[in-house]
Amino acid sequence: MSSHDADPREFLFDFVLYLVTCARLHLDEKPIYGAFRMIEGASRLIEAAEDLPGWEVDGFLAEQRAAIEANKARMTVDKDGFRDWLSDLARDLAAEATRRNLDAAG
Repeated sequence: MSSHDADPREFLFDFVLYLVTCARLHLDEKPIYGAFRMIEGASRLIEAAEDLPGWEVDGFLAEQRAAIEANKARMTVDKDGFRDWLSDLARDLAAEATRRNLDAAG
């Protein structure tokens, strides 16, 4: 179900269901699949936030979601490239968190 079709309660249930079943699957599969599922979860959360009252997706997060969608399938054909991209994504998000924290403090 797309977040565009769900009320917030149904989205919340579906998202928790996704996370719990991913956690169970992660016990029996290669670690890279866990990374893929977590990235998919991040993308789904950003997408849902676009439609949830009181939530707002800023330009930075919208760009990150686009990058996730463009790169998440790389794990099936280019594991090293996926790993490098994921490292870059984590670095970019950490830098943005630092920027936001400094802006809030100043």
